[in-house]
Amino acid sequence: MKRWGHHVTMSGFLVFLVFPVSAHTQDLELLVAHCASGGTPSLLAACSNALLAGQALQGGITIADAAGTELPGTSSTIGGLFGRSPRVSLATSIRAAFFEMPDVHGQGTDGQGTNTVTSYGLKGTVVIGVLDGFSISPTVGGIFSLDLLGSLGLLLLDERDGFTDNQTVMSGGMRLGLFRESFTMPGFTISVVQRYGGAVGWGNTGSLQTQIDTDVSATSVRATVGNDLFALALLAGIGWDWSKGALGVQVTDPVDRNIRGVASTDNLISRRDIYFIGMSVTRFILQVSLEAGWAGGYSNLPGYQGAYDSGRRAPFMGLAGRITL
Repeated sequence: MKRWGHHVTMSGFLVFLVFPVSAHTQDLELLVAHCASGGTPSLLAACSNALLAGQALQGGITIADAAGTELPGTSSTIGGLFGRSPRVSLATSIRAAFFEMPDVHGQGTDGQGTNTVTSYGLKGTVVIGVLDGFSISPTVGGIFSLDLLGSLGLLLLDERDGFTDNQTVMSGGMRLGLFRESFTMPGFTISVVQRYGGAVGWGNTGSLQTQIDTDVSATSVRATVGNDLFALALLAGIGWDWSKGALGVQVTDPVDRNIRGVASTDNLISRRDIYFIGMSVTRFILQVSLEAGWAGGYSNLPGYQGAYDSGRRAPFMGLAGRITL
C-alpha cells in the first residue's frame, strides 16, 4: 500500500509537470495599432512599450499577492478537528516580487531601456477545514478533503516607481486534498483562488507623458506536494495565474508632442506559469515558513524591437507565520 500510494501521488504530480504551461497573452497587436494610428513612426514604439509595461505591471503586482502556496508552509489540507468540528488556520505573510518593464520614462530618447520594479505584499489568510476526506489505510488519508479560504492583502507600491497609490486585494477559494501528509505519504493538494483588486495607476511627468491604468485581479491554480524531513518540512509546487482586467494607456508622440496615442481594453487576459519551493519549522501550533519561486514570462509582441524581454522570469519570495487551532 505504501508503494502504491507513492506511485499515485507522483503520477498525479507529473501530470501537472507535463501539462503545457507556456505563458500566453491576449493579442496586443490590435491595441498597439490603434494607439499608434495617426502618429509618427516613433509613436508606434512608444505605444508598444506602454502596452507591454501595462501587461508587466498587471502580472508583476499580482504575483506579490499570489506568490506560491495559498496556505504558507503546508502541502496538506488542515482537516476537521476531532473528526467533526472544523479546524481553523490563521496566517500572516510578507512577500516581495521583482519584475521588469520597458523604460517608458526614457522613451523620449531611444526607448530601449528597462526598469526593474519591486512590489511588496502584506497578507492575512484564514483557512477553515470543512471536509476531512476519507482514508483507505491508517496512513493513507485525507482523500478529497476540503478547505475554504479567504484573505486580505495590501500591495505596497512605490511612488518612485511611478505608482499613484497602494492597492488592496481580497481573495477567496478552496483547497482540495488528494492525500494528507503522513509517515508514509507526502501531502498533495490542489487550490483554486479568485483575487479581486481595484485599478492601479502608473504615470510619469514631463513633456513626454505616459499614463497606464490597469486592474489587479487574477485566478490562481496551485498544485503542491511536500513532506516532513526530520526538523524541517519541505514542499514544492507549480501553478498558473490568469491576470485579467481592464488596461488603458495614453502616450505622447516623441516627435510631435501635440499627438497622443490612446488605447484601451476592458478585459486583457494574460496567463503565466508559477514554480515554487518552500520550507517550514513547526513548534506546537506555531509554524514559520520561507518560500521562493518565479513566475514565467509572456509571449513576445510581434515586431517589437525594444530591449524589454517579455519572456523573462519574475522571481518572488516570502516569509510567513501561521497558527492552526
